[in-house]
Amino acid sequence: MKQTDFVVVGAGTAGLLAAVAAKRLGFDVLVVEGTSYVGGTTSGSRGAMWLPGNDLMIKIGQDDSAGLALDYLNQVLGKTTQASTSARRSAYIDSSIKMVRWLASSKLQMTVMRGLPDYHQALIGGKPQGRVLALNHTNVTTLGKWSDRMRRAPQDVSKNPLRKLIGKNDETTTTRGEALVAELLRRATASNVDFSFDSVLVELVTDGDAVTGVVIERNGRSEKIAARHGVLLACGGFEANQQLREEFLPLPTNALWSLNEPLNTGTAIQVGTAIGADTAALGDAWWVPVLVINGQPYRVDKARQAPHGIIVDQAGDRFFSEAAGPSVLGRYLYSRSHGGVRAVPSFLIMDARHRSRYELGPWKAGSTPRKAIEAGDIIRATTLNDLANELGIDRAGLIGSVVRFNSFAHKGHDLDFRRGESDWDRFGFGGSRAKNPVLGKIDKSPFWAVKLFPGDTGTKGGLRIDEDSRVLRSDGSIICGLYACGGAAASIMKNTSPGPGAGLGEALIGAYRAVLTAHSQASPPPFG
Repeated sequence: MKQTDFVVVGAGTAGLLAAVAAKRLGFDVLVVEGTSYVGGTTSGSRGAMWLPGNDLMIKIGQDDSAGLALDYLNQVLGKTTQASTSARRSAYIDSSIKMVRWLASSKLQMTVMRGLPDYHQALIGGKPQGRVLALNHTNVTTLGKWSDRMRRAPQDVSKNPLRKLIGKNDETTTTRGEALVAELLRRATASNVDFSFDSVLVELVTDGDAVTGVVIERNGRSEKIAARHGVLLACGGFEANQQLREEFLPLPTNALWSLNEPLNTGTAIQVGTAIGADTAALGDAWWVPVLVINGQPYRVDKARQAPHGIIVDQAGDRFFSEAAGPSVLGRYLYSRSHGGVRAVPSFLIMDARHRSRYELGPWKAGSTPRKAIEAGDIIRATTLNDLANELGIDRAGLIGSVVRFNSFAHKGHDLDFRRGESDWDRFGFGGSRAKNPVLGKIDKSPFWAVKLFPGDTGTKGGLRIDEDSRVLRSDGSIICGLYACGGAAASIMKNTSPGPGAGLGEALIGAYRAVLTAHSQASPPPFG
């Protein structure tokens, strides 16, 4: 039987960070990964990390404190729950400050994503910018053969709207998420972290009440691995498991709506509950509205926020601010549906100016393939009346909503949902407070529409943990030697989010705290 000090299940970003930290603390580390690649879903993302209290804020004229950030977080999250405890919230803020300093000491080229505000800036402690960090792009050739192990962002930008092309070769990372993965992999391999690829976690090994190792399956053979100082489950949520989605998430639901690749099937929940672990927050996800073309989901963040467009339900009514943060939109869609008016799917209604100026899913601005129209992926009509008929929604409702919205656009104030009144609403569109840049009349023919579904970037529910990422039983007792983070653990971010990158930030902090707890010391030494 193979032995090591610490087993990390999952080679995503959180798993890589945990492996590097544990190795720097003197542990022998084995990372067990079910695929042939590292990076998980972060590679194709912006790699945004919501990390309040970071030292880089001062350089852009912002300041923050643990107290201010915690006050803001508590206002956003509201009442505590079994998963979202006061202790876990405080740990997030406290560890955010320490982890950023640790990462900075390793010479990771982090930068503030300028102009990117908190989702709820109007709340006390909300910041117009500075709490979201990301890495600069990096050259991957220095990884040598390990560069082949990176899960790279899709080469076709239409398949990943977050991808930013840098060059015409594979030497430079193409997303900030990919850069984060590359830099953590660089440090892991330089530290001689051990990896076991194409290895599926089958069960947890226990001795009495403690977890002492794992059983994995590789190439059709089972192998038991002893872990002297614990096991960290960093293997994602259950967004790719249709059965679990239908059991726990609001209905209707579909794994095809998830922006994550079909890798996360709920392994942590299955092996954890098998030894008595408790779960929490299983009915929530990191929601994001998507349109689906040929089974491929696409984000529509820019398109839904842009002027000359609105989102309506099947009665033709608006029911929220189209420019709101994505994390709350799933709740809006499902609550509307359960109220007697179906909002899954909803419809993004656009006029000719919108379609000519803004990308929409796989289609560039001003370009809508005829085959997409013929397939019904996007609806085109000369009048709003015809558009409603094509969509099968209430004609009077749609026309009334557009007329009312156009009056708001003329005045520059959305009296129903205050769209465009926050820095987040206006992010990426410029404009001043005197002129609302995200309001624009819908009156230029032809008119267009696409169906929108409550997609996600992962589930929020998972194993219940404490502030040190230790997995708990239903009576609150600790399962010794077992830790969880990221999608494997129940998130503190119930039904909402404080800002862009909170999911990744929480995953990294959970991994960080798990390693510190396993090693029983206050802080790790720098990467070096």
